[in-house]
Amino acid sequence: MQLAQLQGHLQQHGLPALICVFGDTPLLVDDALQLIRQQARQQGIDERQRFIQDAQFDWGQLQTDSVNLGLFSSLRMIEVELPDAKPGREGAEALKRYCAELPDDQILVLTGPKLKQEQLKAKWFQLLQAAGPVVQANSPERRQLPQFIQQRAQRYQLTIDGQATQLLADWFEGNLLALDQELQKLALMDAPQPLTPAFITEAAHDQSRFTVFALQEAILQGDLTNALRRLQRLLEEETEIAILNWMLQREVQKLQQLQQRQLSSKELMSLGIWRNQEAAYRAFAQRVQPQYLARLQQLLVRLEFAFKRDSGESLATLYCHALILLCQPQRDPEFLSTCYA
Repeated sequence: MQLAQLQGHLQQHGLPALICVFGDTPLLVDDALQLIRQQARQQGIDERQRFIQDAQFDWGQLQTDSVNLGLFSSLRMIEVELPDAKPGREGAEALKRYCAELPDDQILVLTGPKLKQEQLKAKWFQLLQAAGPVVQANSPERRQLPQFIQQRAQRYQLTIDGQATQLLADWFEGNLLALDQELQKLALMDAPQPLTPAFITEAAHDQSRFTVFALQEAILQGDLTNALRRLQRLLEEETEIAILNWMLQREVQKLQQLQQRQLSSKELMSLGIWRNQEAAYRAFAQRVQPQYLARLQQLLVRLEFAFKRDSGESLATLYCHALILLCQPQRDPEFLSTCYA
């Protein structure tokens, strides 16, 4: 079942004894959970327990104990998050037993990341699938993203014109959480609607901060001075490092594609490069020659190690080196060579 079908299914059939939500986007997994919890409240279920499967998790907690139910509740809901979607041998056996005899006084909700092929074939998952609905909460494909943005905007009483929707799709592809936060901010601005690209761009600059996308714009134009200034502001405001890394990785991937062969306008659009950006990106690909691109790829790896594994390298220094390579790679080859000693 797709996430878009969940609300109608719950309204028509109510909560099943067992329901699973797996997906590659935490925002959408949480959306599904909110719908399930809302339905539980409507059915008078006010007792809810939440667990995260870890080394200390006791699978015996799935077993119902009617004595422990609240005085005014005949049903309870248990949520279990499987962070790796791997219940292990003990968990798989517990789930098999649970599916064999679903209790009538408990709702079990299992959540986790998108399942891999081997997990889809596992016996424990096949039993779950047979016992109750499985909701897929995955990020929309690029071609589906504009429609998703329009639907998401309606949630916050926003209307956005087509070009503005495409702009947001370009900015936030692969980062739905940031998209959702941006829509909430726009909703608070009480702006005339429908929102236009000009308004959204101006609003991004008026939020008393330089956004990651303003930094991306400076990089595209090869404006090193503004790029460094915007980077400094982002680091001062403690911007989420994962978003910065994601943006840089995305730009490097675009450059790789552009340098491999001549791309059509349709292929460029699939990369999130719109017609009015084509000339700028082609110049960008010529500016960052393959030898600089190879250095950038090394830097991205080091940034990931510095961020995720605390390698000891300065994130700010690594980001500065990356911006020089992206904006003015020929500026000081001798200085750059010291970054890779």
